[in-house]
Amino acid sequence: LPMNHTAKILVIVSVVALLFASSSATMAQEKQFATKGTTELAGTISYSNFTMVSNGETSDNDLSIFTLAPQIGYFITDGFELGLGTGIALLPGYSVLSPSEGESTNIFQLFLAPSYNLRTENKSLYPFLEAQLGYTSTSSGDNTESGFSYGGRVGVKIVAANNFLITFSGQYLLITLNQEGEDERDGLNYLTVGVGVSGFF
Repeated sequence: LPMNHTAKILVIVSVVALLFASSSATMAQEKQFATKGTTELAGTISYSNFTMVSNGETSDNDLSIFTLAPQIGYFITDGFELGLGTGIALLPGYSVLSPSEGESTNIFQLFLAPSYNLRTENKSLYPFLEAQLGYTSTSSGDNTESGFSYGGRVGVKIVAANNFLITFSGQYLLITLNQEGEDERDGLNYLTVGVGVSGFF
C-alpha cells in the first residue's frame, strides 16, 4: 500500500475503535431494537490483494483493493429507520482499485435508505423493507462515470444477543454509470443475497 493509504487505514481504524470504546457503556445496557431514538451501526474496512497464477507461475501483475463501507441508521419513530448506506455489497462505500500497472480506479457510492422494520410479538425478529436512493461514481484518470442509482432491500433482522443483530436480506439495485452528456442509462443491474451483522444502541 502507498503510505497515504496506510495512514488513512490507521486513522479510520483508530476512530472506529474510539467510537466502540466510548459507546461500550451504553451498549452494555439492554435496549429493544426498532424503537424511537435507537441507532444502528455497521460497516467494514478491508484491504485485499489479488495475484493471478497460470500453470503454476505467479503473475507479476496484481490488484489491490481498499474499501471503506460505514452504514448508520437512526429510528425517527418506532419501526421507521432513516439510514445512510453504501451501495452494492461487492464494492460498497468508497473503494480504490490499484493495479500494479496502469491507473487506479476510485469507486464511490452513497445511498439514503429509509426503511420500515416490522415489530412483531417476537422481540428478536424484525422483518424489514428498505428503499435505496443514491449516487454512484467511478473515476480513472480523466474518465469519470456517474449517476443516480436506486433499488431496494428486503429481509429480516434477528437480535442474536444484547445490542447485536444478524441480518438476512436480498437486494436489487440499478446502478447508473453515465459519462457526461449521455441521455440513456449505462451501468448495471445488481442482485445479491447475503448475511450481515450490526450493532444497535
